[in-house]
Amino acid sequence: MTRPKLRTFAGLFFAVLFAAPAAAQVKYPPRPESYDVHFRYRIRTDRDERIRQFRAMAAHLKAIGFVAAAKEDADLDIFDPTAELMNGTIPAAGAGKLFDDQNIKTMVLIPTGTAIPDNGKQPLQVRIRIATGFDAKQQKQFHDQTVRQLGQLGFVQAVGYDTAGFAFVRGAMPAENLLKLLKDLRGQPSGWFTAAVPLDQLPSPFRATLPVRVVEVLPDLKLDALAPPPALPAGITPSDALSKLTDDVIAALADPMQMNKELRVDVILEETTSAWREMRFRLRTAADGIGIEGQVGPIITVRLSNAADVVRIAEIPNVRSIRLPRAAEDTGRPLDEEGNATKLVDALKQSKVAELHKLGYRGQGVRVVAIASEFPAATALIGRQLPKNTKFIDLTAELNLDLKPTDPNPNRPGTGTVVALLTQAAAPEAELTLVRVNPAAIHQVLTVARAVSGDQSYSEALQSRSAELVTASESLATRRRNVAEEYRRALQDLSDDEPIVARRKAAREAMDKLIVDEQAFKGVVQRFAALKVEMDGLKGAGVVVNTLTWDTGYPQDGLSELSRQIDETFATKPVASALKALKQPPTPIWVQSASTAVGQVWAGPFLDADDTGAMEFAPPDSKMPAGKWTRELNFLGFNPSDGGAGVAPLPAGYKLRLTVQWREPHDPDGFAPTDSVYLLKIRLLKQIDPQATAVASDEFQEIASSLAAPVRLLKTTGSGAFEQTLEVTIPADGIYAVRIDGRTKFAYDLPVLQPKLEIAPRIVVEPSDPASAAKGRPAFRTYLTEKAGVGIPGDAPAAVTIGVANNGSQTGAGPGVALRVKPDLFAPGRLTHHGSAGEGPAIAAAFAGGVGASLLSAGIRASDLTRTVGLNPGKPLVLSDALLANLKPRK
Repeated sequence: MTRPKLRTFAGLFFAVLFAAPAAAQVKYPPRPESYDVHFRYRIRTDRDERIRQFRAMAAHLKAIGFVAAAKEDADLDIFDPTAELMNGTIPAAGAGKLFDDQNIKTMVLIPTGTAIPDNGKQPLQVRIRIATGFDAKQQKQFHDQTVRQLGQLGFVQAVGYDTAGFAFVRGAMPAENLLKLLKDLRGQPSGWFTAAVPLDQLPSPFRATLPVRVVEVLPDLKLDALAPPPALPAGITPSDALSKLTDDVIAALADPMQMNKELRVDVILEETTSAWREMRFRLRTAADGIGIEGQVGPIITVRLSNAADVVRIAEIPNVRSIRLPRAAEDTGRPLDEEGNATKLVDALKQSKVAELHKLGYRGQGVRVVAIASEFPAATALIGRQLPKNTKFIDLTAELNLDLKPTDPNPNRPGTGTVVALLTQAAAPEAELTLVRVNPAAIHQVLTVARAVSGDQSYSEALQSRSAELVTASESLATRRRNVAEEYRRALQDLSDDEPIVARRKAAREAMDKLIVDEQAFKGVVQRFAALKVEMDGLKGAGVVVNTLTWDTGYPQDGLSELSRQIDETFATKPVASALKALKQPPTPIWVQSASTAVGQVWAGPFLDADDTGAMEFAPPDSKMPAGKWTRELNFLGFNPSDGGAGVAPLPAGYKLRLTVQWREPHDPDGFAPTDSVYLLKIRLLKQIDPQATAVASDEFQEIASSLAAPVRLLKTTGSGAFEQTLEVTIPADGIYAVRIDGRTKFAYDLPVLQPKLEIAPRIVVEPSDPASAAKGRPAFRTYLTEKAGVGIPGDAPAAVTIGVANNGSQTGAGPGVALRVKPDLFAPGRLTHHGSAGEGPAIAAAFAGGVGASLLSAGIRASDLTRTVGLNPGKPLVLSDALLANLKPRK
């Protein structure tokens, strides 16, 4: 290596080390005034030449401020051909000039005053500058080879740091091995006489180049103490069956207070079995008090009266995974103050729906079903602000043993009532049916979709309640016989003896209690029958407005069971002629609100241009965001619900869920046609010192990473949809970043034989519980994508998905679907009408649903609003003049 290259090398190291350039992406703390330096030099010449070069080196060291440490017989080093180590102190400004002498090969810099641990096993933080000068591919290869060799000395590589083009290695190693790095790493670790791996057996280019040049000791990182990962409670022995439990289930079981309480879980089957009756029997008989609540494809929602019984469910052979149910997102919220909300009358004028109403088409004869998680005080408005014929169905009742509705959740925004009021105002004469569902029960929305199509079969939940009622009826009958017999015998003896009197009293109390219980049972039976009749009454509804969306938990790209059911029920079927089409009953309209997860979803191809095994969130030719040094990290921000300015750090105690979903093509004739070939791992990192007051801004602590195997959500002949999840409680306020690692399971020795597998992950960051959601929303802030999908079931082709106009929106049907326009239409997302106001896609969907009902009352087959009505896909909902001109006033 020539002297000019050495200067360039030293200049680059210290430029990065001290952040001298103004354009540096990484911030560094102020450099120390001086270093304790150890360096290795090498002068292998004859005696006279060694003396000359040694004196020149000594003069150079003196000129740059080096002061050698006291050493016995130091004056003999000039003559000793084996002497090659020196240590002392040097000013920080002079450290960058050490390599100006070509005899100096390797150095270790320790900020003056930094204590090296007495315990040699204690980890020491280091930043290592390695040799450069290769092309990009070889430099990366050389970097990896150096890291592997360092690993033999106990080195553990850090994550997320700036490699400066793979010129730096960052991590920690045992303190006792620090000065071993002064020697040639290619000979480490060494035995008595030789290296553990002979030089000629090392890979190229590592074996031909001195790897380590500069080692800088860094301050000890002040890391937050992390909570231990959830563990199985005492008494439950790890087994293969328990590997089926996802982390959230294990966390639920880890709480001893929850072990004997009720728990609902999603049981994901290996495949959707045709022998469903047998599978249902096995699930129900795995333990006492187990009920099946619903089925959506291979995902079965099961209620356990005792949470510990989830272990027995896991032992069933066809069970692949068990997780907690995923709750839907309410896509709107009511407003206490109208603010700048658009008046509904103005929205009707702007969309020209007011002209449709003037023609007399106001939703007459059309039934509209509105689905939401909460309808606060809605029943009190029936006959006042809502029509007298408005019906209310509380479908949450089917999930409870007594068939009584679940208590309202105060953490849910309660959008349903505002949606009902606005829908009715957009179709004043339509008949409303309000359906309250459990947001964590997507199967209930599927039940509504099937009921509208005329499917009058019992839902899984009602089948469970029916079986429980049969058992309860038999128990009551047996109990009545026993109580009646005891009552008869007790009254046969009317003496005043104290035991006899007590027996008669107990018999009367038992009879009274039986009568009360029979009356209660009768009430449950009546509620069961009434709920079934109400659900059957949904048949023939013209419009369904759904305000709930799922961004995780179910396969995207229109592949979920709910999305496919909507395509089956709410899409116009092709017919042989237009005359025959007119004789068909109108196809109902499914109006779906778009996802509100703007900024919370990233989607795109899995890129790994530098082959590090970490996904890059942007192409390698894209511009690096200001202050960032890698495309492998997507930093998170936090938008407080109180409207705090800017993007705040994530707050301590916030419960966060990170989910990545992807689809893989599988060869049905291959050796692994059903399991995931591409394993993705989610890692959450905390930036230790964003302002670089003590350590560099590229220093991170790994807070958590996904450990369980991915959950397979969908299996087809030629593909599979998989999902990996990480749930974590934020340990401290701070800046956090997401990294996705992934490689294929199978590697071939010959790269040419390695199959090329392309996947498009969809990553979602969201709160994992309602209390955290009430605090605010996390969001990606480094790399953002809009075309990440509108959520489920808005990704269904037949769903008329409504977004909010002029407010930014998730678009597309999912990362695996190209060219499908979603949202289909945009509508005002902040409306007010007679004191009721709301905002969000749910409000826009309510408006669009009312418009759809008014169009149906005009005889327009509006199942595809963007074709039959002439509305422009992806544009605001505005009726065309041509449509209105062709309508005759209603008589």
